[in-house]
Amino acid sequence: MTEPSAPLPPQDPPPQAAADALAPAPGAALAAPGQGARGARVVPLASGRSIEIADEGAEERIQIRAAAGQLLVSIRLTDEGPVLSLSGASIELAAAKTLSLSCDTLRIQAAQDAAVEVGGSLHERVRGSVVREAGRSARTTAREVKVEASPGGVEIRANDDVDIVGERVRLNSEDPPMPLSWEEFRARQALAGRPVQPSALAAGDDAAPGAPDERAPRAG
Repeated sequence: MTEPSAPLPPQDPPPQAAADALAPAPGAALAAPGQGARGARVVPLASGRSIEIADEGAEERIQIRAAAGQLLVSIRLTDEGPVLSLSGASIELAAAKTLSLSCDTLRIQAAQDAAVEVGGSLHERVRGSVVREAGRSARTTAREVKVEASPGGVEIRANDDVDIVGERVRLNSEDPPMPLSWEEFRARQALAGRPVQPSALAAGDDAAPGAPDERAPRAG
């Protein structure tokens, strides 16, 4: 009598056959963790995250979800172009040379603080109006500050006092600062073609134009 042959050991299927066995059938409805997506293919990752690929009419969608189902990265391919969405505790963008943003509408919203630090110069050009609102105080600090309105005007309103403190406060005056001596004053008058007042001619050289002297010329 012939002895029964021993059963053959199980053989691993070819890699392509194993991949085909794990891949969902076309049109099969597989849901991502915590989601109920229809017609989506889900590829689980070793970390517990998963990649979801789905077709939604004329759009294709690729999403990366966390192990608990939170959406981390979403890429939607639309007729107008790709739409990228990122969600996370911290997102960093770094460019060695240039980072450019171009769009029709730009919205930036920070729930808490925001800081912008520029190593060089900052240039802003707004073709429309500019409205800045601060819930508390606003402060501008610079070595030199200029405010110019053309062809309109400048309006300053305050519910309380308005303080203007400076070495000299000049209104409706384009003259240079007060001369330090009578010689400088007379030289300026001669350069401008203005007649020197007799009191200025009679003033002593030791008296300063800004001194409280009745003979001193008044700044016009």
